[in-house]
Amino acid sequence: LVNLNGELIGINSQILSSGGQGGNIGIAFSIPSNMAKSVMEQLLKDGRVRRGKLGVNIQNLTEDTAKALDIKDAAGVLISNVQAGSAGEKGGLKRGDIITAFNGDKVEDSNVLRNKVAGTLPGTEVKLSILRGGSPQDLTVTLDEFDPNTAVGNQNQKDGDKPAQGESGKLGLSLQPLTPETSKQLNAPDGTEGLVVTEVDPAGVAAEAGIARGDVIMEINRQPVKTVENVQSALTSAGDKPILLLISRGGQVVYLTVKVK
Repeated sequence: LVNLNGELIGINSQILSSGGQGGNIGIAFSIPSNMAKSVMEQLLKDGRVRRGKLGVNIQNLTEDTAKALDIKDAAGVLISNVQAGSAGEKGGLKRGDIITAFNGDKVEDSNVLRNKVAGTLPGTEVKLSILRGGSPQDLTVTLDEFDPNTAVGNQNQKDGDKPAQGESGKLGLSLQPLTPETSKQLNAPDGTEGLVVTEVDPAGVAAEAGIARGDVIMEINRQPVKTVENVQSALTSAGDKPILLLISRGGQVVYLTVKVK
């Protein structure tokens, strides 16, 4: 793919077709030339491609989540988990931090950050601009090397099978304390504490936000919850503001925002 000046700007990789006929409808996809150049140079030098790794779980920062965190600007990437011993942990990143820039370049969504980290060689020091508790600060992190053989993808969630021990009418779900046995069944990360969702009202706000049976609620509005009473207290304190939940699902930890009606 070249521009009007004849300069290489990408390597064509795919075309978009309609109706299964195989014809080009005028839309194509290309690998950016700077990415292709980096891959080529690494293959020639090392015989393989080396990618950087930060060691954190991230998700896009939505407007509702920003409101729940009392942040005016929803630009950035929210850290939902920091892996033990990772580059991110060593560099001082914490769960709940919002990454707003990578080496001075704005980060507006998770794909941008993933590409920037992956496109940086392992062992490189990078500067991350973050928001923590609403206050901006900069951290210096030395990237690890990504190992595709140990990458963990999303796993299928499993349902809890014990009767509910309490209810949250405001959210529209039933909860029970998390036991070691249930934690193992749900493949929750080591040390996970919280409440298991045993039933979800399909017409409730929790279902609308994507909460499902078998999820483990670990925090509400950044406060740990271990009992139904903890949940009720946190919901009362939140009032009518969006509620930020930290949940464990199938071995992954993510934030979900619930809009109370």
